[in-house]
Amino acid sequence: MAQQRMNVQAPIERLLAERWSTRAFDPGRPVVAELLAGCLEAARWAPSCFGAEPWRYIVTDRYTDEAAWQLALSGLTAKNQRWAQHAPVLIIAAGDPVFSHNGSPNRWAEYDAGQATICLCLQAKALGLASHQMGGFDPEMLKAGLSIPAAMHVMSVVALGYAGDMDMLGEGFQPVETAARARKPLADIVHAGRWGAAYQAPASAGWEARYQETPTERLPWFHAELDADIGQALDTLALSGGAVLDLGCGPGTQALALAKRGFTVTASDVSHSAIDAAGKLTTSENVNIDFHADDVLNSRFEGPFDLVIDRGVFHCFPEASDQQAYMNTIRRILRAGGFLLLKCFHKDETCEAGPAGRYDEVDISRFFVDGFELVEAHATRFYSAAQDNAPKALFCILKRL
Repeated sequence: MAQQRMNVQAPIERLLAERWSTRAFDPGRPVVAELLAGCLEAARWAPSCFGAEPWRYIVTDRYTDEAAWQLALSGLTAKNQRWAQHAPVLIIAAGDPVFSHNGSPNRWAEYDAGQATICLCLQAKALGLASHQMGGFDPEMLKAGLSIPAAMHVMSVVALGYAGDMDMLGEGFQPVETAARARKPLADIVHAGRWGAAYQAPASAGWEARYQETPTERLPWFHAELDADIGQALDTLALSGGAVLDLGCGPGTQALALAKRGFTVTASDVSHSAIDAAGKLTTSENVNIDFHADDVLNSRFEGPFDLVIDRGVFHCFPEASDQQAYMNTIRRILRAGGFLLLKCFHKDETCEAGPAGRYDEVDISRFFVDGFELVEAHATRFYSAAQDNAPKALFCILKRL
């Protein structure tokens, strides 16, 4: 199973989302020759400058030529050998640094070899295989052992085979194999119009990606029952009916629990996939909830609502302008005397995963100074079946003045 992508910012083709570089290969399962040929054929049809096709591959298969495979394995660093010894196929990828049609240097050769190799790896994923590209090797040892011409640039060694049991890996590899995958945000790697102007992806695209890729019960914020802090607040305030908005309803479990308590529930989320999943859940429970795809920063809701539930939305907005837009919406749709039940990451939570916005009681008092009264605030946790260590949270009851 592929590692979960954590900081996704837009939906992508499932093949791309599920490709990852495992170190766990099944040593007892050879790669069928036809599948291996399919991977190499995918590389053959990659684009290249002037159509030069500068990539060259040496395929070493432990089941058909163990001597060559052993030479390839011995050219890897000791650390890579520890796990790559279980991969049935090792493929050396090289680039020809000279154009064949005119003999001039091809400064795109390495770039194009990389393009071809990712095509190979994606085709492997499509065929049910696993791959892992390595940069830890001795190019001169590989050249000598496998008779690679001196002029060729050895770029990588690709382990290819079927994914195996992670338990067979040593303890040193276990953390990286089981950890969720993350990447730099698009704003760090993409410039809009000119260098230094960060590109900003729409936040809604990232949420849509999460709900498309991840089973509902594996989402970090999934909670099958009504959140205990919300339930306690409803009891404290003696609220058992009225119009409630479940803001950022996600999989719909909180909206469902509220409806069963007698509330007239409207539920919203920026992800259409989340809304679809939540709608199916409540239909199966024969409960009527009014679902809408809506962005709280630019909401179409008119209200008024007697109660707004926010279990994990506000902390997604670390920027002051977004915080102000959020509060403008809540102030507009929540009736005077109504309550906002707000649960967010606590400032004391130090884990890297999770939202950028993390607050304490002082922060909330400052943010909601105009038109709200902070009735209660206490430290708690974001309990979830998908997480062993529940993140520290802050739960607040705010009254609209």
